[in-house]
Amino acid sequence: MDILKGIPASPGIAIGPAYIVEHDGVYAERKEIPTAAVAQEVRRFQTAVARTLDDLDKGEIKVRELFGENYAQLMEAHKLILKDPMLTEGVVKKIETEHICAETALYAAVREISAGFENIKDEFFRERKFDVADVAKRVFENLTEKRHNKFAGIKEPSIVIAHNLYPSDTFRLKSKKVLGFATDIGGKTSHTALLAQSMQMPAVVGLSNAAAQIRAGDILVLDGQSGALIINPDDATLEIYKKYQGDFAKAEQSLKDISNLPNITKDGHKVLLYINYDPRRDTKEWDTFHSEGLGLLRTEFIFMDRPEPPTEEEQFAVYKKAVQRFGVRPVTIRLADLGGDKAADFGLARTETEDNPFMGCRGIRLFLKYPELMKTQMRAIIRAAAASHGQVNLMVPMVSGSGELAEVRKVFGEVLADMRARGAQPALPIQIGAMIEVPSAALTMDAVLPEADFVSIGTNDLIQYILAVDRVNQEVADLYDPYHPAVLRTINSVVQAARKKGRPVSVCGEMASDPEMVPFLIGAGVDILSVTPRMFLRIKNTLRNLNFKDCANLAQAAILLTSSEEIKKLKENYKTDEDNS
Repeated sequence: MDILKGIPASPGIAIGPAYIVEHDGVYAERKEIPTAAVAQEVRRFQTAVARTLDDLDKGEIKVRELFGENYAQLMEAHKLILKDPMLTEGVVKKIETEHICAETALYAAVREISAGFENIKDEFFRERKFDVADVAKRVFENLTEKRHNKFAGIKEPSIVIAHNLYPSDTFRLKSKKVLGFATDIGGKTSHTALLAQSMQMPAVVGLSNAAAQIRAGDILVLDGQSGALIINPDDATLEIYKKYQGDFAKAEQSLKDISNLPNITKDGHKVLLYINYDPRRDTKEWDTFHSEGLGLLRTEFIFMDRPEPPTEEEQFAVYKKAVQRFGVRPVTIRLADLGGDKAADFGLARTETEDNPFMGCRGIRLFLKYPELMKTQMRAIIRAAAASHGQVNLMVPMVSGSGELAEVRKVFGEVLADMRARGAQPALPIQIGAMIEVPSAALTMDAVLPEADFVSIGTNDLIQYILAVDRVNQEVADLYDPYHPAVLRTINSVVQAARKKGRPVSVCGEMASDPEMVPFLIGAGVDILSVTPRMFLRIKNTLRNLNFKDCANLAQAAILLTSSEEIKKLKENYKTDEDNS
């Protein structure tokens, strides 16, 4: 029995034989062509592009029938990628200047485009390189006129194991005998993972080399909650997971029954549950969650994949839709957490490539350097607030000290005065908060809090900065540890400092969506958990089955311990005591 650990992408337990998918994609050895054949090769590529657009049109109809309008928009996004001059004109230019065949040119262009995604800090946008690869694969199949149905060999309910699955692959899984899937690469925010969640199919990604270790027919246990993949489990382990599987199915059904119930612990402690909102993935299902607000609207997507900054009108349309979607409930909009590369992309400056963009000119640092970007976004947010009856909050990313917040407040005051003169008056005062993700801000809360109306702990970056661990680097992924005493102590100190000043504290990172970490956060005194849609009802269920006094004792005991192992053991003892109570 071997156990592999990856990234949990979609919860659930799957048990069954392995079906191995051969690695495919765009690959072509360099093949040069004579000058006389260049024009014909360009036409061959353009014909393949036209066929691919037709395939996407047909696919969009099918996806809309199977998955709904939300995922049909993914096909529209793929059509935009295919029409992007960076891809199409890039391939044509390579054919014409290097005298190489279309397959070679496509392969080279995709490699260059994909390399550009690597330095993007935000995981969601970094994962878009797989969408580019998916589109290129479609073109490649039309160029070579070779289409491979990688799932044709599935004869019985199986767990799919692959180096990578593209969104176009995942769409096909719905009608196949697929119990779940696991991939070597990919992250939680890849479209493949999001589709798995939509289909409620267990999935684990980021396993590194599972496809090379597993043989066809091996019996597997796939745990989409913990990210574990067990190869040929022994009888005892198999029985344990069969029980987990049954318990999970019952729990899934029961979650629907609690959506209208209050967000309180068993002993009556109230915790606000907000949702991390992405308008690109909005579904009717979200109406059933009854969230108490929008805890985080990431706005970077409006700025991506374009040669100029979005206009005030473009941004206003997005923010207005969000505030109206949530009615009188609070909405928190984060200033765009962009890297310094966007300044160069937008023609604002000539900058050298940053060797370490995660710690470079990004977030509020970029906006203070180029204040017109910030002012445009502020104007759009103020207009959206004026169109709402609810509380609209503005959150500042990458805060490292009080000086940045003071400067943001000054600029915001100037913009607000100007917008009021134009007739845009928010119904309620816009609150300005700090995203606590940089250790220097966490360590100087006494200076930060006078400038902040609220704070939100961004645990994703906070953990990687505290532990000096790149959370998407598989070489050190095992060191990314939310149980580390330094992490829990930092969160506790932030909450206690805010409590003394009467400032509310939320957590909007992945820890808020992790049922195992919720007792620590609640026990530390976090007021608001902003949760991913997929985990919203699970976190609500977790909350309603906790005792706040026990959580408080757990959290205070944990920060006195000196290792993750001790804290995990404490947590297990807490669960045992809770089960026996």
